[in-house]
Amino acid sequence: MTIPISRQGLEQIAIALAVGVILFAVLALVRVRRKDEYRRFAVSAGILAALAAVALILGYTIAPNIPTPPVPLTARFVSNPTPDTPATVARGKAVYQVNCAVCHGAVAKGDGPAAFTLVPRPVNLQLHVPQHAPGEVFYWISSGVPGTAMPAWQDSDASTGKPKLSDEDRWSIIRYVQALARGEQP
Repeated sequence: MTIPISRQGLEQIAIALAVGVILFAVLALVRVRRKDEYRRFAVSAGILAALAAVALILGYTIAPNIPTPPVPLTARFVSNPTPDTPATVARGKAVYQVNCAVCHGAVAKGDGPAAFTLVPRPVNLQLHVPQHAPGEVFYWISSGVPGTAMPAWQDSDASTGKPKLSDEDRWSIIRYVQALARGEQP
């Protein structure tokens, strides 16, 4: 069974809750100084602190740690120019099966035939891709991931001088993996 939230996601939730703890603690202190009723704010701060602690405990015990390689800030805002149609998904599937399945597996779970020989192992794309902007995923496919076996698919093929995968091919792969993550079987 896979948990659809990562350690990083639970850390972000804990940070948001910590902001709430600080806010309610400040409000409680202001009420104490004014000699007003402060317990409601203090209890709220305590509840939020407990929820933040639960989020961190879950994050560091059962949630998967999905390391996220850095991307340029602008990559996060690039949207997928290919249409989200069955034809695009089918094209993405075809390109994926030829170029990516050997490492990431037939349905992108990181369990391809070569995965067991790689350190670190390829990630489960069905879990990883939905947690990132399409532009980030496109950047990783295009530029590769340092410290892993993930190649840069935008690099030129020595024999043809053209990119190993065109921009449209890389975007189509993203459409295919997004469809897999939604539970579709294209």
